[in-house]
Order: sequence, then C-alpha cells, then structure tokens
Amino acid sequence: MRIPKKKELIELQKKYRTDKKIGEVYGVPSRLVAYWRQKKKIGPYSFPKYAEEKIVELWERYGDDTRSGAEIGVTAAGFRQWRRKYNIDKKPVQLRLEQLELNLIDMNSRRNSRRETAVQKILARKASLKKAEIGQVVVAEPDLTMSHDNSVQVIESFLKLERDRIWNTNKIIIVLDFQSASGSRGDAESQKVIREFVRKHRIRNFYDIGEGICHQVVIENGHILPGQLAFGTDWHTSSYGSLGAVATCISAEEMAAIWAIGKIWIKVPESVKIILKGRLGRSVYARDVILKLKRDLPLEIINYRAIEFSGSTVSAMSISERFTLTNSAMEMGAKSAMVPFDEITARYLKKVSKARLAPIRPDADAVYYREIEVDVSYLTPQVGCPDHNRNVVPVEETAGKKIDLVVVGSCANGRIDDLEIAARILRGRRIHRDLRMIIVPGSRKIMNEALDKGLLKTFIESGCIVVNPGCDPCLMANPGRLAHGERALTTTNRNFDGACGPNGSEIFLASPATASASALEGVISDPRKYER
Repeated sequence: MRIPKKKELIELQKKYRTDKKIGEVYGVPSRLVAYWRQKKKIGPYSFPKYAEEKIVELWERYGDDTRSGAEIGVTAAGFRQWRRKYNIDKKPVQLRLEQLELNLIDMNSRRNSRRETAVQKILARKASLKKAEIGQVVVAEPDLTMSHDNSVQVIESFLKLERDRIWNTNKIIIVLDFQSASGSRGDAESQKVIREFVRKHRIRNFYDIGEGICHQVVIENGHILPGQLAFGTDWHTSSYGSLGAVATCISAEEMAAIWAIGKIWIKVPESVKIILKGRLGRSVYARDVILKLKRDLPLEIINYRAIEFSGSTVSAMSISERFTLTNSAMEMGAKSAMVPFDEITARYLKKVSKARLAPIRPDADAVYYREIEVDVSYLTPQVGCPDHNRNVVPVEETAGKKIDLVVVGSCANGRIDDLEIAARILRGRRIHRDLRMIIVPGSRKIMNEALDKGLLKTFIESGCIVVNPGCDPCLMANPGRLAHGERALTTTNRNFDGACGPNGSEIFLASPATASASALEGVISDPRKYER
C-alpha cells in the first residue's frame, strides 16, 4: 500500500477529521493513521467551533451557503449543517453589499423558484396537481407497472376484485425471471397461470423465461423514461431511477388494485441528496461506493426517503453504474432512488427508445431533508460481510477467508461492463480448483453481446459455469446452492443468514472485480493486483 504524503494526509484530515474516518476511506486501522501522523509530525485534528453569532453574521452578509462556507473553510453542505444547528433557515431580509455582488437575475429566479425536488415534481404531475408537498398523500396514475414470477399472487388478488378488464394493458409488464427452468411442479403451475392470464387479457409486454432479470429487461427495452412513475412487485424496482424516473416496490395486493383502477395512493417522501465527489481509484466501482454508503449512512436518515445521487463522480458514471447505485439503495431502507436526467441519460435512451422525452429535474435550490457530501477518491474495494446489511469493511480486512462459491450476476451487477471486468481478470487464468464460479448474464441481449465479444469463451476456459439469464443466483438455486458451513462471495444484493442455504452457510458481497480475483485464489482477495 502506498503511504500518503504529508500534504495528502493533511488534506485527508481536513476532509475527514478523525483518524478513524481516514482509516475507513483508506482501508487501514485508525492506529496506523495515527502512526503516519506522528511520523510526519502532524497533530490530531482540532475541531473548530463556530459561535451562533459568527454563523448569523456570515449568513446575513452573504445569504449564500457556498460563499459563507468559503469564509470559514467549509463546503456549502457543511455551512448548511451549522445553520441547521442554530435553526437559521430564513433568507436575510435585508441585502448587504456582499449579497449584491451575486448575480441578481439568479437571485430573483431563486426567490421565485418552487424549491421542489424531482420526486415532488414527478408525483405532482402524475397526480394532476400543481404542487405536491412533503408528507402529502397523493393519488397517482403510474406510467408503468412491473411484476415477475409473483404475478400469480397479483392475479389471485385481481380476480378477487371481480374486474373484467385491466385498466391499461400497455402499462403492464410481466417478466418471468426467477426459476428459469421451472424448478418444481409448483413453479410450472404458477407460470402456466400467468401465461394464460397474459393471453386472455392480451398483455403485450410479456417476457417469458430466459429473457432476463425483470429490471434489466425493462430498462434495456425502453419501457421506462425520465420523469415517469413506476411501481413493481420486486424490491429493487428503484433501479429505474438510473434513468431519472421515480420507482418503488409495492405488494401484490396493491399491484392488483392498480391493474383494476389504474391509480394508487403514495405519500410524498422527503429526499436525501448524496453528492459523490472525486475520481474512483483502481479496481473501485459503483458497487464499492454503494457498499460504503450502506455502512456509513444511518437508517434514520434514509428510511422511507428518496435518495438523489449527484456530483462529479455520478456525472462520470455510465447508466450501468448508476443502475447499480439506484438498485442497491433499497437495501439502505430508501423508498426510491434516482439520478437526475443528464446528457449521459439522453445518449443512452437514443439507443433504446424513439419516444419523446419529458425529463423532470429538481430545482436548483430544492429543499432536501439532508445533503451529504462523500469524497470517493480514497475509497478502496469493499466487502459486505454476512448477515448484516451494514457490516461492510475494506477488502483487506476479509482477505484470506476461504470461499467455496463465486457468483457474478444479478440485477446489481449482471450487465455487459460487469462481465467485461470479470473476463479481464480471468482471461488466460483458471479459477481455483477448490471452488466453483457461476456467471449469470442479466438478460438475453447481454448474453448475446458477451458471446459476440468472446467473453463467454473466456469464462468457460477459466472453468466457470455460465447459466441462463435470470434471478437464480439471488435465490441461490442449483448449482448455486450452498451446503452447511460453505461460504460464497457474490455480486448479488443480499446476504442474510439462510439466504443461500441452511443456517451456517455465509454470503459475502463484492464487486465483479473482487469476486473474480477471489475466484482465482480460492480466498477473498484484493483485485488491485490484477488490474493495472
């Protein structure tokens, strides 16, 4: 590991303050950070304390968080935290000289702004309201509803409502993605019920087994667009937020009600803005970022709130990487997650849809429950440890743990760029003889692309098992089932006890890079040695 220079360590201290925090982002114990400081003659961080009078004076002088924060050496978000501490919320009534130096046109537009988040705007539009207030219960008509193999429960609930027709068959998508080979008689019977219902009601957007994971199928076929509202009966429906939409999970009974009447009530959630800054290091990907956020952000901040990802790091991410962020955000307790529409979104949609776009962006001065800035420049590969959603550590702390199974796939990390990362590490090498590795492409389209690029050949030659597109790895269906006492390292979303087999088996979560490097060595391993 490269030891940071004195200047770098001072910058880290300014950003993260404590040795513990610096150690977390650098992937080392806090005592090692303290040792670095002592060797470089850097004292411990001295926390500044700003009196209420000082914060009030700056706020009344500038009326702007960015310029006020610059005076005391903190970010705009940092200054907002000081204002909230002293309950300073209102704009200064009287303009001073420093405030007049700002662009007055922008100030007027800010004063007239509705100060709404993207979620508020989208829910207001879908509820035919001029404005949707935080906490207000609105009745909205969705642009899309999605269900997968649990559609049989939706159908049963729909039939109890004694409705002859579905509200809008063009807005319903059904994807069979759980048991791609009808693993039991019950699975086969349920699928038969779904197929018969689809034919009877002429549901056009039906994807049978083998087409892929529901969320991947929805996005790559252009079924969801920016500014739209979607509901799904799968926990990770929030994935559609990667395209600037609002999407969340509902129950089978609630979905049946939408099928019947075309509307559902929803409480307008508060939004948390997460600003990601910095350039991701070698072998660090979106999955590592979201694992870190799961560890660091308390449930009370995220629970039932909408997450909005922004910042220079997010702006540089592909739709696939944004998909990973919004998909896994539900594991943090969020109601929904999104990345606002931008040029990258527009370029992607040109390839998959000819529809006219009507994106909705948040106001420049939208009011958020919390704004959190995270510098990912010093982030290292992360690993989610078993049976606790927030038990996440740098890969160095789990390195050397023996594993029996590696899985690269799922809606979190089963896209073509994920497979390319895995193939790049595996190419010309063979997986460890004491484990098995399963590759699960996210969809049939991804599988075909991987075939054209020679990725599947690389996987097979490396000793991997390539299976049909679908959700089987999340269910740990054969050949991904674990025996008692076995351990898996996967790119799936969940690792609670018993998810992969009997109690006593364990699941660790990681990026495709960490998973592939570990497959080569038979133990959890740092991928940075394989990616230069």
